[in-house]
Amino acid sequence: MFRIFGLLLTLVFLQGCNVANEIETLSDNTGQELVWTFIQFNVPEEGGNIESYYYFAEVAKPLLEKINGNKLTNGFIYLQNVHYWGSDDVIYAFKDKENAGSILFRIEDIRKLKTLNNAPIVGQGIEQYAEDIVEQLKDLDPANAQG
Repeated sequence: MFRIFGLLLTLVFLQGCNVANEIETLSDNTGQELVWTFIQFNVPEEGGNIESYYYFAEVAKPLLEKINGNKLTNGFIYLQNVHYWGSDDVIYAFKDKENAGSILFRIEDIRKLKTLNNAPIVGQGIEQYAEDIVEQLKDLDPANAQG
């Protein structure tokens, strides 16, 4: 937990903009209650390109509530127990020999955010979710992503 604070604090000072909101996200990211989410990030890359990332992850509930309520539009979001949606429409675990299973992104890079009732099952696709969730996620299919 202290490592998370250290990393977030370092990133806050390196960014140097809107420090109050950045610091607020520090405490919100450490909420004890976690919620499963599906998040699409559109991250600006060099050369003006946009790279899209599709993740299932647990997020601190206080932070999620502020983002959903548009009370927080910048800062950092800490994703835990991350799973990613591959281009073959299968869900994979992000945790492996090289990755701890957690990722830090900027809140302003979030394009879509959906709350889920259940954790995704690795090795399956979105068919594991109810029809309404499948319909909501269908337009986000990474195999059809345009970046």
